[in-house]
Amino acid sequence: MKYALYLGCATPVRALKYEISTRNVAKRLGIELVDLPEFGCCGFPVKSMDLFAALLMAARNLALAEERGLDIIGLCTGCVAVLSEAKLQLEDEKLRDRVNEKLKTLGVPEYRRGVGVKHFARFLNEDYGLDALSKEIGAPLKSMKFGIHYGCHFSRPSHAHDHFDDPSNPVSLDKLIQGAGAETIDYPEKNLCCGLTIRGAAEDVSVKLAAEKLEALSNRGADAMVVACPSCCIAYENNQQLAGRKMGKEFKLPVVYFTQVLGCALGLKEEDLGFEFNRVEFHPAAR
Repeated sequence: MKYALYLGCATPVRALKYEISTRNVAKRLGIELVDLPEFGCCGFPVKSMDLFAALLMAARNLALAEERGLDIIGLCTGCVAVLSEAKLQLEDEKLRDRVNEKLKTLGVPEYRRGVGVKHFARFLNEDYGLDALSKEIGAPLKSMKFGIHYGCHFSRPSHAHDHFDDPSNPVSLDKLIQGAGAETIDYPEKNLCCGLTIRGAAEDVSVKLAAEKLEALSNRGADAMVVACPSCCIAYENNQQLAGRKMGKEFKLPVVYFTQVLGCALGLKEEDLGFEFNRVEFHPAAR
């Protein structure tokens, strides 16, 4: 179990607890995550301006992993979606030849369609396996109740993710958290967007979207919101006080990564899961 870890741009800078918890959970489960220093941006930020440039950026990362003979495990749902879509686009031989010509000028080996891309949560569901994971759970979180936030890109576009989860009714993160012994909350606002991507153009709408889900889970007695993407975490955790002020409310809902929850259930220490970086304190052992 050896994979190239694709961190993307946001995780190492704004989601250190995600990286820390992922690395330690993987180590605990016997999964080797390999860092490729040559990895660059997935291409998402330039997609609206230059589709080919975005594809080239994604293809470069795919080719680098393929050269090492490693499939990719990603943490950001947006990055994973972009890389997965690029894989599909590069099935077109003419387009792939055009991309490989550009990669050659960058000193990157050609891409030959031999690399897999999965979000870590999907990998745990499909490749590691829920049964195998359940056998490793030594400290089930039986008294805890979590609200899951999937976000827009976790299973969309579904064809790029091999239809592994239903984008209208996703369940894979719920299964991971339930496998950790905790309860997950079914709530009408579950599939709402976090709103972060429109904040620059419509801050009030962005903040209202975040506040709606924060309020929904707070009212249902959630111990924390569980996320699987650094951008979503920024929307719900970093902007939580702003959302409260804008809506005339006070939110104190912890926002944690699914890897932090799994790490607790696996018996890892809080300091090995990055809890000191949570803006709203969360101490599972004390609940």
